[in-house]
Amino acid sequence: MAVWQPRTSFAFTPDGARVAYQVVGSGDRDVVFLTDWAHSIDLMWELPHIERFLRRLASIGRLILFDKRGNGASDGREFGDQDFQGVVEQSAEDLLAVLDAVESQRADLVASTAGGTTALLFAATHPERCGRLVLQDACPRVASSPDYPHGLDAAELQAVIDGIRSGWGKGSALAQQPDRFEDRDLRLWYGRYERLAVERSWMVQAWEQIAVLDVRAILPSVQAPTMLLVHDKAPAFGNGHGRYLAAHLPSAELVELDGPGCLFWADEHIVETAVEYLGAAQPGAVDESRVLATIVMTDMVSSTISLAQMGDHRWREVLDAHDRVTDELVTHFRGRLVNRTGDGLVATFDGPARGVRCAEAMCGEVAGLGVEVRAGVHVGEIELRGQEIGGIAVHLAARVMSEA
Repeated sequence: MAVWQPRTSFAFTPDGARVAYQVVGSGDRDVVFLTDWAHSIDLMWELPHIERFLRRLASIGRLILFDKRGNGASDGREFGDQDFQGVVEQSAEDLLAVLDAVESQRADLVASTAGGTTALLFAATHPERCGRLVLQDACPRVASSPDYPHGLDAAELQAVIDGIRSGWGKGSALAQQPDRFEDRDLRLWYGRYERLAVERSWMVQAWEQIAVLDVRAILPSVQAPTMLLVHDKAPAFGNGHGRYLAAHLPSAELVELDGPGCLFWADEHIVETAVEYLGAAQPGAVDESRVLATIVMTDMVSSTISLAQMGDHRWREVLDAHDRVTDELVTHFRGRLVNRTGDGLVATFDGPARGVRCAEAMCGEVAGLGVEVRAGVHVGEIELRGQEIGGIAVHLAARVMSEA
């Protein structure tokens, strides 16, 4: 029997990548559901458990689903020199492209496990587009560290990687909940879901680089009211993560649930609690004048000496070439040029990975003009003052640049 599913459409990111999305239901409220790193919006509707979850979310408004790049029907994604922190930034960019495509000005975000990092980054960098957050078994950092004991240690991470290498495409994700893994038909379907949702090699690469993923520093910038749903026996995303988030997010409510619970569709308490929370009165307006941003500042090295050596005419030609090159690079890395500072610039980016890569590219490209630039990169909350920016983060970026 044919399975009903909504029409799949495509949004385009600024760099031309195609992101698959679906819209279900209607109403004044928009709700986006963000799944983990392996998903396919086309296949999700085949499993009755998932369909019930999605239909329940759609009962309170317009439900928006999308495949992050590298998943399902969206364009592929290669790591290359980009670490997993950059992949999360890219996922937030995919979400923004989809919201623009469906003309959603503001949406509540419901995120499961690893989808929570994308939701947190998006809420910090685009507070004007984000309503409430519901984060199920989310974490700010997967790997443990001396100052973060809640994550997986090196041996546990390696066990996950080995499990993906040997079991991906066989329903291995169900092992998080042994009672579900014993269901042979479900395991067969889930194996197919894994195979068609994301390549095994991509999942292996993701977990090999997962130790770099850490969004703890942005938590104070997340203004959105947040509900944290955590399960006490979640194998990789236990309630220690949730308690940490509750302690460091400005407006968070913690709800602890029984069981392993990492699979969003396996515990009906997840969707019912989320619907009850989102169905309450809308939160008050957030302060849209303060956002999290990556600030890049550049300055020419020994510009006075270079001017004296080149003369006014040649120096003007070099400055014009510098401006053209840096303009192109800021646009290429999808930043915003705030202003120019004579022989330097100030620009902002939605994520640190793009800011760092842009700064590196500027240093390399401008060197071809016979001059050197130094660059400083800092991530922090900025104050929007028209087209200008202010705040302590701007001053810190300048201090970083002065040390370059």
